[in-house]
Amino acid sequence: MSTAEGRTRPAWRVWAVVAVLVLVVGGLHVYRNTNVLTGDRLCGGLVSTAKANAVLPGSGRLDAEGDGLADNLRDTACEVEKSSVALGSGKGILSVRVVEDRGDFAFADHGWPDPSEASFFSGPVTGGVYKYEGWVLLPEKCWTTKPVYLRGHSSEPISDTVAFAALITDAARAVAARAACGDLPEEPGTLLPPRSEAARPVSEKRVCGLDGFSVRGQVPVDTEVLEAGQTAPADLWSCTLFLDDDSRDIVREDGFMTYTASRDPLLIAAVKKAPGTSKGEAPDGREADVVDPQGIVLPCAQGDLYLAAESGLQYLEARKRHPDLPRRDAYFESFVKSATETFDCGTAAR
Repeated sequence: MSTAEGRTRPAWRVWAVVAVLVLVVGGLHVYRNTNVLTGDRLCGGLVSTAKANAVLPGSGRLDAEGDGLADNLRDTACEVEKSSVALGSGKGILSVRVVEDRGDFAFADHGWPDPSEASFFSGPVTGGVYKYEGWVLLPEKCWTTKPVYLRGHSSEPISDTVAFAALITDAARAVAARAACGDLPEEPGTLLPPRSEAARPVSEKRVCGLDGFSVRGQVPVDTEVLEAGQTAPADLWSCTLFLDDDSRDIVREDGFMTYTASRDPLLIAAVKKAPGTSKGEAPDGREADVVDPQGIVLPCAQGDLYLAAESGLQYLEARKRHPDLPRRDAYFESFVKSATETFDCGTAAR
C-alpha cells in the first residue's frame, strides 16, 4: 500500500462518520419537530393531524393521548400537544371530549364563555367557537337521556376560528361515524361572528338589532347600556346587555341580561329534552313548549323558534340597588314581542 493511499482512507472514514451524524441529527429533528413520521389522524382516528397543526401556533411535533372511541361514548377524549426543541417553535395543547348536558348549555351555563362572544354555525352541523372553547352537537341518534356534544378546548388563544370549527366538526364526525349514530360533514357551515369585538351602545327601539326592542324603564336611570352579539336574524343568535356602571369586573363581565334565539332544528330538539318541558303559553298567549320560566319554543310558519332570556350578575346587583326594576318576566316578555317580528314568527304554524 502506498503512502498516498494510507493518507486517503482515513479521510473517507471521517466523511462517512459525518454523513451518519447528519442523518441521525436530521432524523431526530424530523422526529422531534415535525409529524412527517406520524399518521394522518391521532387518538385512534378522532383528530386530524393537519387540522390540529392548523390550530396550534407555530411549528413542532404533535403528541397525542387517547385511545379513540370509548365503550361508553361519554368517556371519549383526546389530548394533543404541540412541542419542539427548536427555538421559537410552536406550543400548546388541544383537547376534545364527548360530554352530555342540557340543550341550552352554551347559553345558560355560566361556566361557558358569554355566547355573545361566539362565532356560531348552523345547518348540516350545529356548533360554536370562542377564544379558547368550542362545541358541536352530535346527531340525535347519539343522545341518551340528554343531548351529547363534542367539546374542544385550546390552551392558547384561537387565532383562526374557521380552522378551530373545522377541527371540532371533523372530530365530531369521526365520533359519530365510529359510534354508528349519524353522519356529519367534515367542515362546518359559514360562521356567524359577533358584530364587533367590543360591546357598543344600544340603539333605542332597536336594542340588539331587534325591531321595536327597547330597555327604557328596564335599567337604572341615566345608566348607559351596551350590547354585544351576532347579527339578527340568524339560525343561532345571542345578545348580551351590559350596564356601563361601577360594577366589579366579575359582575360586569357576566352582564345584565342575555337573550337567545334559534331556528336550528337540532338545537331546538336538544332544548326540548330539558326535564320539565311542557305544553303551555308564550307571553302573547300563543301555544308554546315551555322549557323554563324564561325559555320557550314557538311553532312558526317557517319552523320552530327557540327564545330565552337569562339574567346576569349585573341584574342581581342592580335590583338590590334599584328595587323598582322589573322582575325577570318583564324582560322576557318584551324580548319575545320584538324577537318574533325580527325572526319572522309573527303567526303560529297552522
